[in-house]
Amino acid sequence: MDLPKVSIIFPIYKRSKYLENNIQKILEDPYPNDLKEIIISIDSPEDDFLNKLLELKNKYKNIILIISKDRRGKVSATNDAVKISSGEILFFFDADIIIDYININGIIEELKEYDIIEFYKEIIKKGWLGYLMFIEFSSYFDIIDPILNKTKKPLFLNGSGFATKKSVWNAVDGYSKVYVEDVDFAMKAGKKGYTYHMSKNVRILIEPLKNLRQWIEQKKRWSFGIIEVILNHLDYMINFFTRNMLIALLIILILCLPYIIWTYIYIYLPVSFLYQIAIDIYKGLSSNVSFIYLIILNPSSIFKIFNILYLTLLYIIITSSYIYLLISIRRKKLYNFLPFILFSILYIPLYEIIMIYDIIYYGIFERAPKMNWKV
Repeated sequence: MDLPKVSIIFPIYKRSKYLENNIQKILEDPYPNDLKEIIISIDSPEDDFLNKLLELKNKYKNIILIISKDRRGKVSATNDAVKISSGEILFFFDADIIIDYININGIIEELKEYDIIEFYKEIIKKGWLGYLMFIEFSSYFDIIDPILNKTKKPLFLNGSGFATKKSVWNAVDGYSKVYVEDVDFAMKAGKKGYTYHMSKNVRILIEPLKNLRQWIEQKKRWSFGIIEVILNHLDYMINFFTRNMLIALLIILILCLPYIIWTYIYIYLPVSFLYQIAIDIYKGLSSNVSFIYLIILNPSSIFKIFNILYLTLLYIIITSSYIYLLISIRRKKLYNFLPFILFSILYIPLYEIIMIYDIIYYGIFERAPKMNWKV
């Protein structure tokens, strides 16, 4: 049986740190190299990197370069690459990823049953931010996505690495110029009845963002993108969840279980011991500080402070332990517990604040602010 030709597309802005290693990994895969077409679509290339690309093109005859001095953006760079591609199967990789493992033939086999194949992704645990991003990605790719996978229908898609049939790409007109073009692509494909699968035949490692500012900008872009996707594809999302009610309820339960446990404890666990502590503290203060302070620091106000601290600590312990157990059990590996505490106390609340900000902004201005999305 004839094997299909594969077009492997890298949209890049300025340079890519891991491109040469990724190309080597692709060419080392046993799938016939004469059926591999590598298309590098680059915007505003740096001079030294452009020279490197020209060397690679001379070295490997199946490399095609699309060079733009101007910044077209990831959407246009990718769409332009697909237009000149000759493969029946399309692979997409972002510029900042590391291909840790690739089995092209395995993906080809899966594409006989499915239309879109997402590759498994893991953040490199580099620095405190990298560890927190690792927890976020693992929560999705190890816990949530395997559940969504059972529906065989696309809902979300991380465009840093996936494969699809060219016929599917053409049927939905490729990427649209939106903030989260990958999720939008998945929704458009879902509306046309195409199927989805998450595969470990390709394993991708992703460098974490360099600093908190980059992380905030990414989350703002993602949040605005999700708002945009909901507005554009609400009918599909409602249909998806109504047809997969049990899976939807299971995901909601997984996401909300820490809050449910916290609320149950808050309602039923006695807190009278806190009030006794507040009275004892007040008695101690009454003999050591001015009565003016005692007017402010009465037993009731001390109790409220301790109650807030108690509930906050309870939330942190429950959420951190819950996420830690889920990931450790799923990945069959024990991790440092401290980053999970930081994930609960900092990462989740800050992400929620950004989402609330985006919703308010969109509600007032009915548009997202101008942002340079990643290429």
